[in-house]
Amino acid sequence: MEEPTVRIMNEKIPRELILEIFSRIPVKWLFQLRCVCKQWCNFIDDPCLPNMHLAQATTREEALILAHWFHVRHRTSSLRLMKEHDRSPKAIVEFPNRGRYDLENSCHGLLCFVKCGKEEEALVSNPLRGELLMLPESTVMSRWPHLDRYGLGFDSSIKKYKIVHVFFRDFDWAKREYRLGAEVYTVGTTSSWREISQIPCYPLYKRAVYASGALHWLVNCEFNPDNLKSMVISFNIKDEEFNPIPHQEFPSKVSKWFELVDLRGYLGMVDFSLGTHIEIWKLKDYEKKEWVREYRIDIKPPHGVSISQYIEVVGLMGDGEILLERYKKLVAYNPKTNGLRCIQTLNNDPDMDTPQVYVYTGSLVSISGAIKSSSLHASTQCSFT
Repeated sequence: MEEPTVRIMNEKIPRELILEIFSRIPVKWLFQLRCVCKQWCNFIDDPCLPNMHLAQATTREEALILAHWFHVRHRTSSLRLMKEHDRSPKAIVEFPNRGRYDLENSCHGLLCFVKCGKEEEALVSNPLRGELLMLPESTVMSRWPHLDRYGLGFDSSIKKYKIVHVFFRDFDWAKREYRLGAEVYTVGTTSSWREISQIPCYPLYKRAVYASGALHWLVNCEFNPDNLKSMVISFNIKDEEFNPIPHQEFPSKVSKWFELVDLRGYLGMVDFSLGTHIEIWKLKDYEKKEWVREYRIDIKPPHGVSISQYIEVVGLMGDGEILLERYKKLVAYNPKTNGLRCIQTLNNDPDMDTPQVYVYTGSLVSISGAIKSSSLHASTQCSFT
């Protein structure tokens, strides 16, 4: 009875209006609706829908909690969706090769991971689609691979995703002397990386954050940049240029006391250097480089423990709460009431490493829609109940 109803609906309502309706539905529900019938699946997989959905999804899309699990004995990795008080979250993506993968950043619901070690490899995944794209091997040999940084972003001028890789051409740890290089891979247009002449002024630190058409990293202060004016370096995806991002003065310029976070499409900077509390600053006007203090978190760590060791700011939830990780527990902080509520106790299984947790905004973007390659691993995902 349901299938004829869908056909009658499609005969009466224009395709454009149906796509407009689907573009306003949260992505988690859309992946459930894909499995209702073939016609709905075709509409949801329409190549026009992902961009329509992204244009409206930044502020209203549900923030999901994604956990990256690593099995120490088997050396296998998986991504799992977490829910409150769910001690056995199910895997939605299994990584194809053995080893530990680290998240570099996210962009439009796509995640960029790198497996470090003797056989360094990078991949891109849309976990809600169950897709994994293995990227080509790098064309360069880095002298210090574990300090390399990758970042995934979207070039709106050519409607393509790009991955940038910043690496060490030369490195002398004793003298703190180095020479950097950079290469870019464009998904769907090239089969290999290409080196670019633009390089950052300093080595990069921690994960990237994609916002306003650019990737952003902290500067690695281990290399003692005496004339450092900004702790944030950006990479413009379209122009392929690195530039410092001005910010307000902080009591400290030691990058280990700071984190960059995604504040629902805005660049955020977390300041742990104050010791007594945490401040989160938001780059409210990207063109004018105007920052505002958006949040203050008043949580005191135990005596003798630094606040950055006690608390990690994971990200901003859809209801305005801030997700924190505190001593292997996920807690939601309400900035209006200054209250905390426990969401989940992280894994205590000795065979499993403590999972890395991310606040994740899903999307309909399909990697297979950007490239047709034998290196694409995909599995059908129909249920996110």
